[in-house]
Amino acid sequence: MVGIFDSFTTNRLLLAFGVLSLYAAIKVVQLILHVYRCRQRWRDIPALPRHPVLGHILNIGVRLDPSLKRHPDYGFVEVWDELDRPEAFLLDMEPAAPTFLVITHPRVAESLVQPSPQYKYSIPKSDTFKFLRPLLGKESLITVEGEEWRNLRRRFNKGFSPAHLHSLDPLIISKTRIFIDKLQRLAETGETFALKEPAQDLTTDIITELTVEKDFHAQSTPEGQGHKGPLSMLTASRMLSGLCFKMGRGFSLSHYFDPVRPTRAWFYERIFNRELSTVVKQQMMAESTDDKQEHQKSITRLAISGMTPSKALVQNTVSQIKSFLFAGQDTTATLIQWLCFELSKASWADGHVAILEKLIAEHDAVFGKTDDLFNALDVLGQDDEQGRHNAEAILGNKLPYTTAFIKETLRLHPAASTARRVPEISAENPMPVTVTLRSRDGDKEIEKEVVVNGLRVYVAQYLVHRNKSVWGDDAEVFRPDRFLDEEYMANLPTGAFRPFERGPRNCIGQELAMLEAKVVMCAVARGFKWEKMGFSGKKGQVGYIAKGDGTDDPECEVWSVSSVTAVPLDGMMMKVERR
Repeated sequence: MVGIFDSFTTNRLLLAFGVLSLYAAIKVVQLILHVYRCRQRWRDIPALPRHPVLGHILNIGVRLDPSLKRHPDYGFVEVWDELDRPEAFLLDMEPAAPTFLVITHPRVAESLVQPSPQYKYSIPKSDTFKFLRPLLGKESLITVEGEEWRNLRRRFNKGFSPAHLHSLDPLIISKTRIFIDKLQRLAETGETFALKEPAQDLTTDIITELTVEKDFHAQSTPEGQGHKGPLSMLTASRMLSGLCFKMGRGFSLSHYFDPVRPTRAWFYERIFNRELSTVVKQQMMAESTDDKQEHQKSITRLAISGMTPSKALVQNTVSQIKSFLFAGQDTTATLIQWLCFELSKASWADGHVAILEKLIAEHDAVFGKTDDLFNALDVLGQDDEQGRHNAEAILGNKLPYTTAFIKETLRLHPAASTARRVPEISAENPMPVTVTLRSRDGDKEIEKEVVVNGLRVYVAQYLVHRNKSVWGDDAEVFRPDRFLDEEYMANLPTGAFRPFERGPRNCIGQELAMLEAKVVMCAVARGFKWEKMGFSGKKGQVGYIAKGDGTDDPECEVWSVSSVTAVPLDGMMMKVERR
């Protein structure tokens, strides 16, 4: 009897093993077929030679190794150069991850980010954004699609319009005064400091006041205290940024089996959501009880005006504010750091000396030549004869060279790029999405139309903005005058300059970023001499090119690392002195 039972059990185990083996074999065959079909579909897109099984995983993995301490864009530049700089190229990450199309030319980018009959608001955002949900919220304007996105964009457009933002010029100027005072104190002590910290505090103070009419005093609060305390909203926001970035870097055994990181993310998300929910409810109460004119209202109050308060509205609005706080303080703070870096080159680069002289001449003409080199903020804060703020007219059209300087900084040092996904052809999306790729065979130009359904798309602003076939042989040279050369600009392809992306889903806060940058430039260009401490750029080359990861040579140009967005490696270490 026992023998019969043992035989029966053995047969059951063998049968189970056989079924599992067959299932595994089927899955392996399906995977092989999937990878083969993918490679056949996109064989006409430029790509490096593939490993027969792993595609580009090994090749790209070496270039994107986190130990290199550099932004992935630099690895993409290496691939781009090896392929002789095509308009787009493929990163075959099957079977570990979706295959990516990296776009380097504005013509190809425009064909995918602009509206089409099938995708009314352009192709969807990439699902790789899902790791940012704790930081941005589940209903973020940055990640939602379709009519939900359109309705949100309409609600918040009014608050980010140039007219409304200019009505808040006095607030931006007052916050910038605190920033300048802090820099003056640093000039007096002569200490070396990371510009990242005061820049982030400035942009945090501005975006919080503009969005929710609440002053968190980021610029005047010491680290670890008040609104910068360990359980504060500002700390939660910055901690979430770091945690989300680590969770979004791809598969890692240490991350996969680490229960602490997601627990910490959940903890800080709770703090963030709780405090913002309270603030939003206060904004709803204020909207129903006071009679402020529209131009005095926060961005949030304009967006909820006329809407019935509800739990769903609070949650949705919290998601938008989280998105604005992250994007509004992070990317603009990075822009300020790069602006001051380019100003610092005037201490040793002849070309930058001439650039600075043009900046100072423009500011002298607009604000008056005076011993008070910080008087620009006073002039901007005054009213004209009609009672309007001077800032609106001056910042709007009286600073063309300053604007060109900012644009050139954004061109060479973009803080972010866009990632999209092209859905597979289906009953819901029956039309194929195609792009036309141009290449040269000797003197002959060749065009190939390729179907890109199923691909993730990365519009690499860093590569687009340094593409010599677009910007000319001096594409990697800092030359603000290019933006004032009407003939040169007219000959650029449509969409060549895209630091805030283009199409319906461009950055809603781009006017605010430019406004903040102009106010800062008006104060610092004449008032301070900047000195970059380490990675100064005196050798005229980016560190990752010169020394592998650049760390051996302090005269290489500082480069970016990835921290959700692209940020300077060292926090932009500086010394500053008054002129």
